[in-house]
Amino acid sequence: MRILSIDFSIPYLLKDDDYPIGGWAVQLSLWLRALESAGHEAAFLTWKGALAHVGSGQQIKLIETYDPATGVRVAKWFYSYIPKVLAAARAYRPDIIIQGARGAGTAIMAFVADQLRIPFVHRVVSDGDVDERYKIGLRHYEWLSYSWARHRTAAFLCQNEYQREKLAALFPGTPIHVIHNAIAVAEDAAAPLPRAERRYVAWLGVFRHGKNLPMLLRIAREHPAVQFRVAGMPERDTDQSTLDALNSLRHLPNVELVGCVRRADVQRFLSEATMLLCTSDVEGFSNTFLEALATGTPVVTRRTVDPDLIVRRHALGASAEDELALSKSVSAIWDMDANEYNAVATRCQIYVKANHSPTAKARELIAALKPLMDKSKYPGQLL
Repeated sequence: MRILSIDFSIPYLLKDDDYPIGGWAVQLSLWLRALESAGHEAAFLTWKGALAHVGSGQQIKLIETYDPATGVRVAKWFYSYIPKVLAAARAYRPDIIIQGARGAGTAIMAFVADQLRIPFVHRVVSDGDVDERYKIGLRHYEWLSYSWARHRTAAFLCQNEYQREKLAALFPGTPIHVIHNAIAVAEDAAAPLPRAERRYVAWLGVFRHGKNLPMLLRIAREHPAVQFRVAGMPERDTDQSTLDALNSLRHLPNVELVGCVRRADVQRFLSEATMLLCTSDVEGFSNTFLEALATGTPVVTRRTVDPDLIVRRHALGASAEDELALSKSVSAIWDMDANEYNAVATRCQIYVKANHSPTAKARELIAALKPLMDKSKYPGQLL
């Protein structure tokens, strides 16, 4: 099977640059490596100049398309972006196209798949993509394009059951599969650090509206004796409420803003934390949850962003009903008996190894894609 996707942040991820990387890029890179290991072919469409930027020795095939920094803002979509993406896709001759994230780019890849007469599969990356929130942050033409693309989708790949249920009601008859996110954990990974060697509450993410930094600020203020380390960087158009919260966090004596943590340093940052605190209003299946759990670091989050209630059901930290309960959970885990804490840490790491390997998730992905390919081989059948 030959699979094609598109992502313009992947080169920065491969280079480990100081650049805000979305969870979809991280997941897609894991999937594609696992697919290659299983004997399939996979590639990314990305920006012109990416190969020189990344350099040699990368395991993922990159195909350059156009230069997003040049051209007339909207017109270049028609005289540069779409023609070059289509030409690159046609030259690669994929069997199937997978695309994640919402916007006009979704429609472009659905169009490309239609021109190539191959299935277009959409990976849902946030709960907000499947309910009334999908228009938030998009221009009128972008959400119209996204809506059109969803109706051209041969199958949906969801991160959790909430997404599946919403899409099943909107698109009856369209195949919908739930595939949880993956993370690579070495069999000989170091055992979790004991509680005595963990010194702070970690927060990790891109600084944007949905991550709810004002809530983080309130919780940090409520726990002056607890140390917080906040890692991340603003996205290009960060909202004012997020910027205001960041400025206030910077002046709290129990908060340290550590900037962007490179991929190579994420494991250490999380392994030395007492817990990972999530204040997000909307997620799908947070990669940082898996990264924390892999190091034996419990997750403290609200139930609305606890994917399929894995934190609650498997006792991997705390899954709180609301902000008040979330704040109390921070105290509870911070003050937890060392032996009890160490048992939780061990359970977190065991859970991830058993349930989220890239190899297992790649098998689930192939099982979801194969029927689409088989169906597309018969002329006259609509996808």
